[in-house]
Amino acid sequence: MMNRNTDDCGGMGQMMQMPHPIHLHLVQFNILERDSSGMDRAIWDSIKDGLIDGGWQDTVLLMPGMKIRIIMHFENYKGLFLYHCHNL
Repeated sequence: MMNRNTDDCGGMGQMMQMPHPIHLHLVQFNILERDSSGMDRAIWDSIKDGLIDGGWQDTVLLMPGMKIRIIMHFENYKGLFLYHCHNL
């Protein structure tokens, strides 16, 4: 699954210009890749050492312009899985 935090996400306007903690329900995942090439380099340099990409996750922080690639194993559930942002 690829997720990205960009301006072209269905009319969300300036909301996509803020960090988004993305949460998946009913499944944990591993982060395979974090692509910061679309981010402001100064912001990336100031936060990169604080991110933990190893181990099982259920939430991942996406900064504006960032893309992530994650992998998960779906067991015992069929159908749709909900994911959402935890910003109010």
